Amino acid sequence: MSYAVVETIAGVPVVHRENQEAPGVAVGLFYPAGSRWENTEEHGAAHFVEHLLFKGTEKHSCKELSRAVEGRGGDLNAFTGEETLCLHGRVPAGHGPMLISLLAEMALSSTFPKEEVERERGVITEEIRMMDDQPAVVAGEALNALLWPEQTLGRPIAGTIASVGGIPRKGLMEYWERRIRGVRPVLAIAGGMSLEEVRKTARAALRRSIPTASGEPIPAKRVRSNTVRVVAVAKPVAQVNVTLGIYAFRRQDPRRHGLRMLSVILGEAMSSRLFQRLREEQGLVYSVSSGVHLQRDDGAFYISAGLEPGNLSKALGLIAGELKSLAAKGPGAAELKRAKDYVTGQFALGLEGTSQQMFWIGDSMLTRGRVVEPKEAIEKLAAVDAKIVKEVAQELFQPGRMGVAASGPEMDAAKLAAAAQSLG
Repeated sequence: MSYAVVETIAGVPVVHRENQEAPGVAVGLFYPAGSRWENTEEHGAAHFVEHLLFKGTEKHSCKELSRAVEGRGGDLNAFTGEETLCLHGRVPAGHGPMLISLLAEMALSSTFPKEEVERERGVITEEIRMMDDQPAVVAGEALNALLWPEQTLGRPIAGTIASVGGIPRKGLMEYWERRIRGVRPVLAIAGGMSLEEVRKTARAALRRSIPTASGEPIPAKRVRSNTVRVVAVAKPVAQVNVTLGIYAFRRQDPRRHGLRMLSVILGEAMSSRLFQRLREEQGLVYSVSSGVHLQRDDGAFYISAGLEPGNLSKALGLIAGELKSLAAKGPGAAELKRAKDYVTGQFALGLEGTSQQMFWIGDSMLTRGRVVEPKEAIEKLAAVDAKIVKEVAQELFQPGRMGVAASGPEMDAAKLAAAAQSLG
């Protein structure tokens, strides 16, 4: 039996995972409308539009939208990424039709009241200031700009204070018309709602004609280099937050499973190499982590840590040592087994709830054009062997693929470059 049922209703792919025993139902509308589709003068428009979809429709005010969901014990939210904008919510079973109708209404008939546009402009400005007060976020944004300079992929999703301040209401509505009303979304539902209810509700909520083409963003372009590139941002804080980024693969690359296993081995758990080496053995950090962020045409592998400024060179040296060791020797058999057990267990636990299931089927359908069966994903991860991990490490861990960003006290490019010499 398939994990979820996929049907086309009113021109829209509708993905449904039914569980009548679930106490609630989760619904998401997924759009290919993230920041990668913004023009230069629209920097921050996708995130801005996401906020404004909550500010009133032709039928309901801002308060009425939230009360319709919260008054039934549910919640309403949204997120914007580089390639996806998603409206989503949860309600107790029995209220799924209302939530589907409301999300579709918000997406297709928002009114963008002038006073709400200006009020939300101020809210987003404060959100940007808040993120600028977080050195880890600053380092991450600086690294993205280093890896993808002068590209949408390298820009902050929320925009800058200047860019958000310069987008007129008309420009925001044009983005909405082009990337929300003008493209085909994916509707995902998981939990206590029958397929017949889904069909009936979706047919009415999505009855207007939806175009099928969504277009492609401008392809990502890498920077060619033979050395490790660095960028530093001085911040009057106690710690240095450092992030290492390495060009990796696109989302559909078959090597992505080996890359994920490599990330687990290095830094995705307390038993990982970097956590054990930098924190448990050396006491240099409170936290250190790794992760993978893949797009439709490219992606990157990241390692992040926060530490005392005087320990930066030593920490980067230890990180370099673990990278070189994996590239030279690969993982041990017991280490690889632990990583597989961890990632497959976490995967299963991550699909326990209706919201997690909804995000899985919705994102899968939007980004891959089909629902990836969890069993298939687990089998591919389980099939990764030490040779694959070693080959991925050898390909990735080269100076020309690396960038390092750091945010902290009296930090400058010369200091960072000296600390990062061991990565070369």
